[in-house]
Amino acid sequence: MMKKLILFLLFPFLGFGQVSGCVQGDCNNGVGTYVWEDGTISNGSWKDGELHGIVQEIAYDNEGRLTGTFDGEMKMGVLSGWGTETLYDEEGYLIGTYVGEFEDNDYNGWGIFVYSDGTIEKGTFSNGELIR
Repeated sequence: MMKKLILFLLFPFLGFGQVSGCVQGDCNNGVGTYVWEDGTISNGSWKDGELHGIVQEIAYDNEGRLTGTFDGEMKMGVLSGWGTETLYDEEGYLIGTYVGEFEDNDYNGWGIFVYSDGTIEKGTFSNGELIR
């Protein structure tokens, strides 16, 4: 737990104009941490240079504001499987959190979205929309 907290606190400062690329481990075929030019941090399993398996991402915009987090499964760089995504608006305020199934980088399958005001949507999602 302490390592994750240190990564979360330290990496945003390293990511802006100072460090980008694979900063720890093997980001080609193994387990590693990659910092993107916008400061987004991707950590987890990699296959052929793509996130593949269980991953964590902390996304920032070009201004350094947190835009979202993801913990879950990816297949060759695409959200696919179970996961948790938390989204923030352009000012950094919480929009809400989705927990459920992903396919093709979107909410597809069973899931639950809890908005910051407490509103809950749960059921089957298709292409990001609750359908039942």
